[in-house]
Amino acid sequence: MKPIILLSNAREKCVTFFCKENPDIYAGYRFIEHEPEISSTPLSGFELLPSCSRNESSSTEDKPALKMNEMVWNKGWSAAYVEDDPQDPTQLSFRTFIDGSARVKARDRGGMQEREIIFQPADDGVRLEIKLSTHEPVPGAYIVQQCLRFTGNTNEEWRKEIAHLPILSELDMQAMGNPNESLTYAVKDGRWIHFPVQYSEFFTPPGKQLAAEHQSAVVDHGLIVREGPDRRRAPIEYWKSQAPGLEWKQVVSGLYWERTVKISNRHPADCIHANVDFGPLREEESRTLCGRFYFLEGTKDDLLEVWRKDFSIK
Repeated sequence: MKPIILLSNAREKCVTFFCKENPDIYAGYRFIEHEPEISSTPLSGFELLPSCSRNESSSTEDKPALKMNEMVWNKGWSAAYVEDDPQDPTQLSFRTFIDGSARVKARDRGGMQEREIIFQPADDGVRLEIKLSTHEPVPGAYIVQQCLRFTGNTNEEWRKEIAHLPILSELDMQAMGNPNESLTYAVKDGRWIHFPVQYSEFFTPPGKQLAAEHQSAVVDHGLIVREGPDRRRAPIEYWKSQAPGLEWKQVVSGLYWERTVKISNRHPADCIHANVDFGPLREEESRTLCGRFYFLEGTKDDLLEVWRKDFSIK
């Protein structure tokens, strides 16, 4: 089931991925979060991290746009948006196309940098691409945060307009009598490790250059995963409250970006993050990076196999 991609909150810079077959289950994605982290020194070692093949063109320039009357939804989401305030620093624009893809354009730092983000739906999630262009030299790192949201039933109502995935919500799990339960994982030394319940950061090998004190918290790469409970083990009451009417045995989701320097978990939005480096860049130069949002029935090992097919070690 390929998801539909719509702008769910222009102010918070969020899109939502949802399927018409299960309209009450949807993930949120915040594509601009916080100011970019900039350093004067470049990071190194990214060529050792998994990267994607770039054989397919992701251009949206010639694609017809989705018309508002071609789809029905009731969350206040939008298929098209153009910022009408000339004083707004981001100057966000968004468009969903009739083939299901979507595009975001926005400015960073008063227009000194510009982002173009392409979302391409797939059977197991969404293919992601960011092109960052600069009008000034970027001599070192230029790190932006990407946020994948799994908001559950125990969160603020406005957050549920962006994301609603109780079956992958850690906050819901903890509210149901499991205060020490985490559903978030990464790979270290070829094996899965569990994220702690509290906010935690894990650095990739290039990213550990950012903070020497975190060198012990280094993972193999930037894949970060949420794995839901197994239907065979979780109490039936859990499934009735968190996934009414769904027949999935187990659900897993994840996020991966090329040139990830660190990954992290939680925050009030019940989310996971990838911090991605676009530097260094010369004036008027750009860099394009690929990523993936995954959502499929199965386990984290199933997702890992799909990810391995999408990305390779160069």
